[in-house]
Amino acid sequence: MGVKFRFIHDDTLGEDIEITVRAAEKNERVEKLVSALSEKFEQTTTAGLFFERYGIDNSDLVLVMRDGRYVTAKTLTGDHVIKDALARVEECLDPAWFVRISQSEIVNLKYLKNWDFVGGGVIQIKMENGLVTHTSRRYAMQIRQTLLKGRSKR
Repeated sequence: MGVKFRFIHDDTLGEDIEITVRAAEKNERVEKLVSALSEKFEQTTTAGLFFERYGIDNSDLVLVMRDGRYVTAKTLTGDHVIKDALARVEECLDPAWFVRISQSEIVNLKYLKNWDFVGGGVIQIKMENGLVTHTSRRYAMQIRQTLLKGRSKR
């Protein structure tokens, strides 16, 4: 019941990598392995794309916000100005961890400390680095579902 890894050199692939999973049957264990590999690849790809495009490690990214004409990325090490639209920045972020909370802000759920409903359909979000922000009512229902789903897993 072990798992074996092996490398096969194939010049025909060029820059691509092909992963093949071979097993006696397609069972739950195989499905979990393929799913985990797929998720890891997507996370690595988006993280690499974000770093390649903006030069910022997205594992340190706490909040991304539109600030006038530019976008500011707040990280654990400081603020970085990104000369791009927030929508284009959002495309490079992993949707499993990065959630848009308003027209002008995206937060990283890895650094979420706590959240509270403050009335009027607004959610107050406190991040681990001490930053406090609020959702807009427009995104509140979607965010609430995301946060409650995350809470039930803990």
